[in-house]
Amino acid sequence: MMTPTPILEAPLFTPSLLQTNRFAARPLTNAQLRLGLDTIAANWQESGLALSALPPLLDLTHRYRAFAASPDWREIARAHPIAQQLLQDPLTQAMFHRPTADAPEAELLDLALAHPSTRHRVAQATPLGLKVRLFTHELETAVALRERRRIMAHAIDDTISKTPKAAILMLGCGHFRALELSMRAGEAGRILAIDPRDACLEVVRSQNASITPIETLCEAPGRMIARPLRFGRFDLILVPGLLDGMEDPAAGRMIAALASALRPGGQILVAAMARGIRCDGYLDAFMDWQPVLRGEEDMQALMQHAQGSDIASRVVFHGSNGAMLYGTARRRG
Repeated sequence: MMTPTPILEAPLFTPSLLQTNRFAARPLTNAQLRLGLDTIAANWQESGLALSALPPLLDLTHRYRAFAASPDWREIARAHPIAQQLLQDPLTQAMFHRPTADAPEAELLDLALAHPSTRHRVAQATPLGLKVRLFTHELETAVALRERRRIMAHAIDDTISKTPKAAILMLGCGHFRALELSMRAGEAGRILAIDPRDACLEVVRSQNASITPIETLCEAPGRMIARPLRFGRFDLILVPGLLDGMEDPAAGRMIAALASALRPGGQILVAAMARGIRCDGYLDAFMDWQPVLRGEEDMQALMQHAQGSDIASRVVFHGSNGAMLYGTARRRG
């Protein structure tokens, strides 16, 4: 009697299969995930740990975040041996083991920015960890975070060039690394940095001691919603990362409140992670980070909360690699 040939419930995984609609159009099983991770890990080892073998991992986890048949796909990915290799990367490890899961700490964002303050932490990484760091350094979110820093710095300088003694607010400032790139911050009339973590504000104060108009306030950003004018009015209000941890109702109320705190001619600039990023599954599975992702229409709807006949314009645009969305609202001057 012949032994029946086992029938696989799922097709064998290949990187090219990830690019097909057939792979994405049905629920994906945990068996497929294990097989996919096995294949990627084997290819990575056979390539001599070449970074070119890792992009299929982004495709695999991206599809699973969208189409997994079971919610425990993250645990399957984290239990695979490749996860322990990826966690040797300083950024992946720091994100996954951060104290609170609601949002990355400012120190972790510094790793994504490749800020000089993180050199000691990077120097402690294993050789494999340093190699994986080259991979995560080029993740679209990391590239977008570095660009966000430059965009915020440019907004500061542009506002100061047009408005002598401008008043500027950074809400949820973290370490306010954008200020370090500003060429004209010392010419501002007032710069207020608000964050709920005094340790972050201490870094802001120490790194920008020469900028006399800077003030720091340890305060939950959500308090702005209830009393938006308690800190005065501003020519520029920057909100770099708060939207990543806020659902639309709260985000809309915050934007409405901030719009009411603008001076004539003043502008809000907010940023949010964009929906559809290729690395969202990697962030979810291996960094335990699930930011609120938004599409262009979502950001447009949020900016409509900046209401009033004195709102002259609302603009939504993508960053250069499409991984970050920006929204602006300007009060009539």
